[in-house]
Amino acid sequence: MTDHKRSRAGTARRWGAHAALAAMLLSLLLPGTASAARNGSLAVSGRQEAFGTCGGDGYLMNGDLQGCWWITTFESKTDESKHNVRATGTEHFEGWIGSRYGSFDTTFQYTAKMDGSWVNFLEIHGRCHHPVDPTSGTGDFVGISGELSFKDVVDVNPPYYPYWGSLRIAGQQLTLESTTTASTASSSATSTALSC
Repeated sequence: MTDHKRSRAGTARRWGAHAALAAMLLSLLLPGTASAARNGSLAVSGRQEAFGTCGGDGYLMNGDLQGCWWITTFESKTDESKHNVRATGTEHFEGWIGSRYGSFDTTFQYTAKMDGSWVNFLEIHGRCHHPVDPTSGTGDFVGISGELSFKDVVDVNPPYYPYWGSLRIAGQQLTLESTTTASTASSSATSTALSC
């Protein structure tokens, strides 16, 4: 009887641990679940919409970042006949985090697998990592730093790109006190339709 009780208690503890872990991971993926992280940074998450949903050649940003996102440079040295691609480049965000408005740039590293040669076929899956350029912030984002990650959800039409990460502004408390509705901001940045 004692072994049976221990077995049930172990199962309950494991189930409880799994539920807590699932809740924590879900909170990172759901838009609007930003929270203060260690060292004054703000955990952010949300969803980037498909190419062309913002400013003609931009990506509409929903969730904790509200505004437009553009790919400004995209470079890959991957052989065009390969199925897997690695690329680097730069991107630009303009919009709101809470009540703050401005812009910042990121660099990125992108990896993806295609269903044929990468320049001619559709993406099967992909992801990218975006360190924020700490010298690029304008408006309320002067001094911003941190990083964002994106996952490509391309098995639906239109595709979308969940994002999550951590941002901070030196010497300031970054919060989501109020969020302004995203607008279709304009930009002179060049762009490409490839997703990242």
